[in-house]
Amino acid sequence: MKILFYSELFIPFVGGNEAYLANVESRIKALGHETLHVTSKIDNTPKDEIIKWDGRDIPVHRTWIPFKYNYLTRGRYFFPLNARKISRIAKNFDIIHSTTFISGISGWKIGKLAKKPCLLYCNELFGDLWKEIGSNWIQKYIYSKVEKYIVSKYNYFAACSEYAKKTLIEAGVNPDKITIINHSMSDIFKPGIDGSEFRNRLGLENNQVFGFTGRLKVNGTGQSKGLLYLLKAAKEVFKELPDSRLVLGGTGFGELKPLLKKLGIQDKVIYTGVKPYTEVPKFNAMCDIMVGASITEGFGIYYAESSACGKAVVATTGGSIPEVIKHKETGLLSEPRDYETMAKNIIKLLCDKELADKYGKVGSEYVKKFSWDRSAKEHLELYDKIIRGE
Repeated sequence: MKILFYSELFIPFVGGNEAYLANVESRIKALGHETLHVTSKIDNTPKDEIIKWDGRDIPVHRTWIPFKYNYLTRGRYFFPLNARKISRIAKNFDIIHSTTFISGISGWKIGKLAKKPCLLYCNELFGDLWKEIGSNWIQKYIYSKVEKYIVSKYNYFAACSEYAKKTLIEAGVNPDKITIINHSMSDIFKPGIDGSEFRNRLGLENNQVFGFTGRLKVNGTGQSKGLLYLLKAAKEVFKELPDSRLVLGGTGFGELKPLLKKLGIQDKVIYTGVKPYTEVPKFNAMCDIMVGASITEGFGIYYAESSACGKAVVATTGGSIPEVIKHKETGLLSEPRDYETMAKNIIKLLCDKELADKYGKVGSEYVKKFSWDRSAKEHLELYDKIIRGE
């Protein structure tokens, strides 16, 4: 089988969608199928290369976009304009795999021009939530309409969770056309990793530590991660446990600095900087518990990775999180934006190591149900059905 994967962003940028694609593609390629990932050409990347992911090969072809220096905010929106050019490549493949959001605008057109079937894989549609998390009037009032336009153009759909399926149905997709294929997490996330080096380097040997790593943004779509509410919860935690510390890793920390100062917690929040993906398990291992205040999640790979490392998780019921974190079994959940209850949950687990260890142990077993190997095989089964016209 020959599969063309199509997304506006890919490695070296690593977000949830990119990690999903890299894990699935690398395994499909290892199973003997031909793959090619078409994405945008950003600074300091070759036009064609073989990327190594978990020791496996991923062939990548990059097409030109403007504003390469700022591709996350501007250049990526020009990526769909390459549809006609990419369709010439797609003619040599059996099926096209596109994802939401930006690449989904034109994936169907590539399939139409190449006369090949095209699958839309949905991580999540925001729908009316755009009115809250949109950073400008276009995002607030136009993006939900764009989502409905996108899904109206496809005949085949897959979703990463029951929640993601629900967002597709709300956008008008026939439920019978949607196949759920869960995400998973890399094999590098597992219990027993030594995080003492990270902890000692930060001088946190004698502190209770709760941590979060990911997009550290409070504007635009970054609002979906709920960092504002996480910081408000942290402030309440510091009142009760003054020697505790919130440790953050990831991109966008500059946006948080004014907020930290306004809340008066800048001395108790520690930023570790942007670390390679392979070091995230050590970050998790350094923390006593992992936390997150997401308003919504299509799947929540971060939460699954945290559990896989044997850590109890304090999170919200936003989106698909209850599918990944089981309340009072692998962690404690509260409603999105309810930072006061979240603070109480953090305090409870920081003060009850036995309970936190129990949740972490159960969680590391629970998330074994999510498997990239199984996900890759389920992708191939769906591709085969689509190609055969079933």
